[in-house]
Amino acid sequence: MNAEQLTDWLSQRDLPEPFSGVISFAQGEGRTEKAFGEAIKALNLANTLDTRFQTASGCKIFTAVAILQLIEKGQLTLDTRLKDCLSIDFPHFDPDVTLHHLLTHTSGIPDYFDESLMENYADLWKEQPMYAIREPRDFLPMFQNLPMTFRPGEKFAYNNAGFIVLGLVVEEASGQPFTQYIEQHIFEPAGMTDSGYFWADSLPERTAYAYLQRPDGSWGTNVFSVPIVGGPDGGAYTTTGDLEKFWKALAEGKLVQPDLILQPRVSTGWKPPYTHYGYGVWVDLSGDQPHFFVEGSDPGVALRSRFMPDRDAILTVMGNTQKAMWAFYGDLQQEVLENVPSGA
Repeated sequence: MNAEQLTDWLSQRDLPEPFSGVISFAQGEGRTEKAFGEAIKALNLANTLDTRFQTASGCKIFTAVAILQLIEKGQLTLDTRLKDCLSIDFPHFDPDVTLHHLLTHTSGIPDYFDESLMENYADLWKEQPMYAIREPRDFLPMFQNLPMTFRPGEKFAYNNAGFIVLGLVVEEASGQPFTQYIEQHIFEPAGMTDSGYFWADSLPERTAYAYLQRPDGSWGTNVFSVPIVGGPDGGAYTTTGDLEKFWKALAEGKLVQPDLILQPRVSTGWKPPYTHYGYGVWVDLSGDQPHFFVEGSDPGVALRSRFMPDRDAILTVMGNTQKAMWAFYGDLQQEVLENVPSGA
């Protein structure tokens, strides 16, 4: 499927709103990619192939890689208990919570945003101003003194606060601010020159605003719906090209030993494709070979990036509207799986 065919294919989809973003499929040295919609609607500024988009939870994998790097350096282990590597008091946390539990969403610690109970991430900021969330520790009052929800290792329950805590561990172990560590130890060695944790009030060039459609059909940005800057549990900005570089750097061992991260670690009990989780990454075991993917969904944000090692392929869709991508990604993925066989 070339770019023109991709445009025709997308035009035939029944979408809840127009898709705005970039679709990229890379296989070997070949690539099909196409930009749609607008990065900044008020300026009629179109999205381009190198537009930077918000990632929501899709960047949890960066936090996981950071922890694994510190493990490779001998500063931590997967069995290191939280209380032994972080000098912050969590009065009600189980003392047996380990880094493995936090990386796999099996810790049982309380979450500041429980996705099983709350539907709208923007509701968090009705009482807690989003502009006050400037670094990982700013999240602590939202969960630090709450009780455990289950015993460590008892089950899988997706947990954003767990990755906030992991970010604090990175800071304490490395002596660097979290975002600085990620930029120096992940973005730079992977060649991800368009990626970063950008402040919403000072975005760099080629950065898309994220849009929400109001009931009257008009559009507004998500500037009051997410923290002013991203952190360990989400909110980095990147491009489809930089995500391709990231997956390749992982596979080539440039960031961490591949077998540390590119494998399933826990069974989730969820429906496909979410049946297994690794460290910061979903693992789809429905085919002959495992595929790995990250995804993120915030108000005005949609991302899924899927790495298929057996096909030497990466399929990434990044959107600056929230609903459209989820209506077609499954069909697009199926097109890819049917036309690029395993071992191609």
